Amino acid sequence: RRFEGLYYPLNQRRQVNTQSAARNSGNNAMKKNYLSFLIDSNICAVDISNILEVVNFENLTSIPCCEPYIEGMIYSREQGITVINLRKKFGLPEKEPDKKTKIIVMEVQKQTDEGERFTLYGLVADQVMDVIFADDEETMPSIKSTIPQQNIKSIIKFEEKALIELNFGDL
Repeated sequence: RRFEGLYYPLNQRRQVNTQSAARNSGNNAMKKNYLSFLIDSNICAVDISNILEVVNFENLTSIPCCEPYIEGMIYSREQGITVINLRKKFGLPEKEPDKKTKIIVMEVQKQTDEGERFTLYGLVADQVMDVIFADDEETMPSIKSTIPQQNIKSIIKFEEKALIELNFGDL
Protein backbone atom coordinates (compact mmCIF):
# COMPACT_ATOMS: atom_id res chain seq x y z
CA ARG A 1 0.00 0.00 0.00
CA ARG A 2 1.08 3.53 -0.62
CA PHE A 3 0.74 6.16 2.05
CA GLU A 4 -1.41 9.05 0.96
CA GLY A 5 -3.57 11.56 2.70
CA LEU A 6 -3.02 13.34 5.95
CA TYR A 7 -3.15 10.35 8.24
CA TYR A 8 -2.62 6.67 7.66
CA PRO A 9 -2.93 4.64 10.88
CA LEU A 10 -0.77 1.57 10.41
CA ASN A 11 -2.79 -0.40 12.93
CA GLN A 12 -5.61 -0.53 10.37
CA ARG A 13 -3.50 -2.29 7.76
CA ARG A 14 -4.11 -5.94 7.06
CA GLN A 15 -2.31 -7.85 9.80
CA VAL A 16 0.10 -10.62 8.83
CA ASN A 17 1.10 -13.31 11.29
CA THR A 18 4.82 -13.41 10.55
CA GLN A 19 5.56 -16.60 12.50
CA SER A 20 2.92 -18.70 10.73
CA ALA A 21 3.81 -17.13 7.39
CA ALA A 22 7.45 -18.12 7.90
CA ARG A 23 6.43 -21.68 8.89
CA ASN A 24 4.14 -21.97 5.86
CA SER A 25 6.88 -20.86 3.49
CA GLY A 26 8.78 -24.08 4.22
CA ASN A 27 11.92 -22.59 5.74
CA ASN A 28 12.99 -21.68 9.26
CA ALA A 29 13.82 -18.07 8.46
CA MET A 30 11.87 -15.42 10.31
CA LYS A 31 10.07 -12.90 8.15
CA LYS A 32 9.14 -9.44 9.37
CA ASN A 33 7.12 -6.49 8.18
CA TYR A 34 9.15 -3.35 7.52
CA LEU A 35 8.18 0.16 6.54
CA SER A 36 10.47 1.32 3.74
CA PHE A 37 11.25 4.98 3.17
CA LEU A 38 13.80 7.24 1.50
CA ILE A 39 16.41 9.42 3.15
CA ASP A 40 18.56 11.11 0.53
CA SER A 41 19.26 8.27 -1.95
CA ASN A 42 19.11 5.54 0.72
CA ILE A 43 16.23 3.08 1.02
CA CYS A 44 15.75 2.65 4.75
CA ALA A 45 13.56 0.31 6.76
CA VAL A 46 12.10 0.14 10.25
CA ASP A 47 10.35 -2.83 11.88
CA ILE A 48 6.65 -2.09 11.52
CA SER A 49 5.90 -3.23 15.07
CA ASN A 50 7.51 0.00 16.36
CA ILE A 51 5.52 2.33 14.09
CA LEU A 52 2.30 3.94 15.26
CA GLU A 53 1.37 6.17 12.32
CA VAL A 54 2.59 8.14 9.33
CA VAL A 55 1.52 11.78 8.99
CA ASN A 56 2.17 14.55 6.50
CA PHE A 57 4.93 16.99 7.32
CA GLU A 58 3.25 20.00 8.88
CA ASN A 59 4.17 23.14 10.76
CA LEU A 60 6.10 22.12 13.83
CA THR A 61 6.35 23.82 17.19
CA SER A 62 9.98 24.79 17.62
CA ILE A 63 11.93 23.77 20.70
CA PRO A 64 14.58 26.24 21.91
CA CYS A 65 18.06 25.14 23.05
CA CYS A 66 18.01 21.61 21.62
CA GLU A 67 20.18 19.55 19.31
CA PRO A 68 20.30 20.89 15.72
CA TYR A 69 18.76 17.70 14.30
CA ILE A 70 15.55 18.16 16.34
CA GLU A 71 13.03 19.87 14.05
CA GLY A 72 10.46 20.55 16.76
CA MET A 73 7.34 18.91 18.12
CA ILE A 74 3.98 17.76 16.80
CA TYR A 75 0.90 16.99 18.82
CA SER A 76 -0.47 13.52 18.11
CA ARG A 77 -1.93 10.71 20.18
CA GLU A 78 -2.76 13.27 22.89
CA GLN A 79 0.89 14.06 23.58
CA GLY A 80 3.81 16.05 22.27
CA ILE A 81 6.15 14.08 20.02
CA THR A 82 9.72 15.17 19.33
CA VAL A 83 10.42 15.25 15.59
CA ILE A 84 13.92 14.31 14.43
CA ASN A 85 15.26 15.28 11.01
CA LEU A 86 17.20 12.20 9.93
CA ARG A 87 19.09 14.14 7.26
CA LYS A 88 20.52 16.46 9.92
CA LYS A 89 21.11 13.58 12.35
CA PHE A 90 23.12 11.68 9.75
CA GLY A 91 24.99 14.75 8.45
CA LEU A 92 23.33 14.69 5.02
CA PRO A 93 22.53 17.79 2.93
CA GLU A 94 19.32 19.52 3.97
CA LYS A 95 16.25 19.41 1.76
CA GLU A 96 13.17 21.62 1.84
CA PRO A 97 10.07 19.56 2.81
CA ASP A 98 7.62 18.90 -0.03
CA LYS A 99 4.34 17.01 -0.38
CA LYS A 100 6.17 13.65 -0.27
CA THR A 101 7.88 14.45 3.03
CA LYS A 102 6.32 12.46 5.89
CA ILE A 103 6.74 12.10 9.62
CA ILE A 104 6.94 8.50 10.83
CA VAL A 105 5.72 8.30 14.42
CA MET A 106 7.39 5.41 16.18
CA GLU A 107 7.95 3.96 19.60
CA VAL A 108 11.57 3.53 20.68
CA GLN A 109 12.43 1.27 23.60
CA LYS A 110 15.21 2.44 25.91
CA GLN A 111 16.78 0.74 28.89
CA THR A 112 17.06 3.02 31.94
CA ASP A 113 18.00 2.52 35.60
CA GLU A 114 14.28 2.14 36.39
CA GLY A 115 13.77 -0.49 33.67
CA GLU A 116 12.44 -0.30 30.11
CA ARG A 117 10.96 2.95 28.89
CA PHE A 118 9.13 3.65 25.65
CA THR A 119 9.42 7.06 24.00
CA LEU A 120 7.57 8.36 20.95
CA TYR A 121 9.58 10.05 18.20
CA GLY A 122 8.64 11.47 14.83
CA LEU A 123 11.18 10.81 12.08
CA VAL A 124 11.27 13.02 9.02
CA ALA A 125 11.52 10.91 5.85
CA ASP A 126 11.89 12.28 2.31
CA GLN A 127 9.29 9.79 1.09
CA VAL A 128 7.50 6.81 2.63
CA MET A 129 7.46 3.97 0.15
CA ASP A 130 5.71 0.79 1.23
CA VAL A 131 5.20 -1.88 3.86
CA ILE A 132 7.23 -4.92 2.89
CA PHE A 133 7.48 -8.48 4.15
CA ALA A 134 11.14 -9.54 4.18
CA ASP A 135 13.36 -12.25 5.55
CA ASP A 136 15.39 -10.67 8.35
CA GLU A 137 18.11 -13.32 8.01
CA GLU A 138 18.77 -12.51 4.35
CA THR A 139 21.28 -9.75 4.99
CA MET A 140 24.15 -8.22 3.09
CA PRO A 141 27.58 -7.54 4.63
CA SER A 142 27.78 -3.85 3.70
CA ILE A 143 26.92 -1.34 1.01
CA LYS A 144 28.03 2.10 0.03
CA SER A 145 25.77 4.47 1.95
CA THR A 146 25.65 8.09 3.08
CA ILE A 147 24.27 6.98 6.46
CA PRO A 148 26.91 6.59 9.21
CA GLN A 149 27.68 2.95 10.11
CA GLN A 150 26.76 3.42 13.81
CA ASN A 151 23.18 4.19 12.72
CA ILE A 152 22.84 1.02 10.63
CA LYS A 153 21.44 -2.01 12.42
CA SER A 154 21.58 -4.34 9.41
CA ILE A 155 21.28 -4.38 5.65
CA ILE A 156 18.40 -6.50 4.41
CA LYS A 157 18.28 -7.90 0.90
CA PHE A 158 14.80 -7.50 -0.60
CA GLU A 159 14.00 -8.08 -4.29
CA GLU A 160 17.65 -7.52 -5.21
CA LYS A 161 17.67 -4.18 -3.39
CA ALA A 162 19.45 -3.25 -0.19
CA LEU A 163 17.28 -1.93 2.65
CA ILE A 164 19.12 -0.21 5.47
CA GLU A 165 17.51 -1.15 8.78
CA LEU A 166 18.18 1.79 11.05
CA ASN A 167 19.44 1.60 14.62
CA PHE A 168 17.71 4.07 16.96
CA GLY A 169 19.66 3.27 20.12
CA ASP A 170 21.18 6.76 20.38
CA LEU A 171 18.03 8.87 19.90
